Amino acid sequence: MRVTISASYDQEAMPQVGSATNGGTQTGRARQKQAKTPKQQQQPAASQQGQMPQPLLPMGCTQPADWGAAYAGGFPNPALPAMPYGCFPPAPWGMPGYPYMPVGYPPMPMMPGPPGMYGAINMPMQAQLAQQLPMGGMNNGAAMKSQNRQSDSKERRRRGGKKKKNSQDRAASPTPISEDDGNPNRSAALTEVRKQGGKCKLPFREIWPCILEFAQDHHGSRYLQTKLDEADVDDKQAVFDAVTPEANMLSSDVFGGFVVQKLFDIGNAEQRRRLAASLTKSVLRLSSEAVGCRVTQKAIQHASRESHVMIATELGRNLVDCISSMHGNHVIQKCIEQMPPDSVSFIIEAVEKDTERWASHMYGCRVIQRLLEHCASHQLQKILEHILKSIPKLAQDPYGNYVVQHMLEHGRKEDKKRVVSFIQDHVVDFAMHKCSSNVVEKCFEIATVGEHAYALDDERAKLMNTVLGTDDNPPLYQMMDNKFGNYIVQRMIEHSRGKERDLLHKRLLTVQQQLKTSVNGKHILSAMEKEFGVNQASM
Repeated sequence: MRVTISASYDQEAMPQVGSATNGGTQTGRARQKQAKTPKQQQQPAASQQGQMPQPLLPMGCTQPADWGAAYAGGFPNPALPAMPYGCFPPAPWGMPGYPYMPVGYPPMPMMPGPPGMYGAINMPMQAQLAQQLPMGGMNNGAAMKSQNRQSDSKERRRRGGKKKKNSQDRAASPTPISEDDGNPNRSAALTEVRKQGGKCKLPFREIWPCILEFAQDHHGSRYLQTKLDEADVDDKQAVFDAVTPEANMLSSDVFGGFVVQKLFDIGNAEQRRRLAASLTKSVLRLSSEAVGCRVTQKAIQHASRESHVMIATELGRNLVDCISSMHGNHVIQKCIEQMPPDSVSFIIEAVEKDTERWASHMYGCRVIQRLLEHCASHQLQKILEHILKSIPKLAQDPYGNYVVQHMLEHGRKEDKKRVVSFIQDHVVDFAMHKCSSNVVEKCFEIATVGEHAYALDDERAKLMNTVLGTDDNPPLYQMMDNKFGNYIVQRMIEHSRGKERDLLHKRLLTVQQQLKTSVNGKHILSAMEKEFGVNQASM
């Protein structure tokens, strides 16, 4: 089948295919020679450069407004040069059709393409979409999205609001009043409170029959907490009588939990005892809940000695899980803070069995710190010994280092001496470690201004002399340019005194130029200016 080429195209610019009757095809060199296009044919005329090509109007369409229906039927893209129907020759035998198109291929609407390429190779699109997109291709989609975002931002600023978060990014908020005021199950009293809010003058006695409903509602819970501060004895008793039987359920409710906590704050001894007794059987469950653990802590804070014993007994049934819980560990800490020391022996016994594990545990380390703060040393004898034996590991642990620091602050004199002496023997390694560098700082602080500083003079002097050294390359120089060790040098400047202070100042002045060119050294220079004075630091 022979193809007829339009007169507007140069036939020599097209590759020719030999006919089946002449006995073969042309050689490759001959085809290349014929495929070469003169420069004047590759470039448009000077008068046409910089101008948009005139679109080819569909047959019978004289106005652009008529293009829509015509091009939807399959006419060429109006933004491309005029190209007759069926102008593409078939591909040679045995070769892929791309970039050629078979003769008789139905015309399709095309997107405007880059100059210098076959227009028919570009991506086909619907005619309506091609007409809507501006010249410049698909990249304009990003610009359109940017314009939409800018308009949305302007609209939010005009309304005075902020961009809303996705429902997955925020906690569930109370339902707006306007959306659920027609709830037929809601009492008239709560409906009135939701409408008027804090301005509501509803008598307290009118809400007695629906106290539980109020406690579980966002607005009703706030109203109850506000009114309980000014309520008389009868009103408070009515609330206690309604809440106490349902305290277990309300303590797990996001709004009811606040009401139960409020009752512990305003109740008398008998009311608190009854309320705590109603929670005793559910202490373990509540301690592992985000809301319930706060109610339990409030109960421990206000409960009597008798209630403490009941709560401790219940917690002792599964103390390990409670310490490991992100919520339950706060309950155990509150027990240590509020209960008498002899009432927390069940906690001490649990920690003694695996002190090193709990000292390096994210939540267990907090429990040990509270024990060091509130319990006597003779109660913690075994725990202290376990900690002292584990200093090499705990000092470099992300959580255990806080336990060692707490021992330096709240431990016995002999315990502090042992810790400082051990740190002195490994001061360079500990000073250049992220976690143990905190312990080294605490050693200098406690030995200088701590409770037992007078008894730690010898240990302090040895620690200071070890860092200052006796030769020209003391450990001080290894620490000062380290991202963790430089903080030790700053604490040494702060806590130095007497001859050691002069020696420290002299050694730092020797390497002052090196400090000026170091990021970490600049912190040390600032500490020198603060302690030694600007003139002395720049000598």
